[in-house]
Amino acid sequence: MSFLSVSRAITYAGTFFLFSAISALAIAFVVTLVPETKGKSLEQIEMMFHMEDESQGKEMELGDVEQLVQNKTGSTN
Repeated sequence: MSFLSVSRAITYAGTFFLFSAISALAIAFVVTLVPETKGKSLEQIEMMFHMEDESQGKEMELGDVEQLVQNKTGSTN
């Protein structure tokens, strides 16, 4: 499906409304289901995803993940 075929079927206004609805759903998905990874290392992000099954919806704080990474690597900084 292209823009022209959709606009012929539901008008130009309908096409832009459909695009805006799909965009709004995408934003809602990202805001609610994609975890924040700003300022976290790759190891911390991996640990978050591995521990996600065990926590079942509990949010992990950055300090929690840092502690898990330190325990996993055995470093004592």
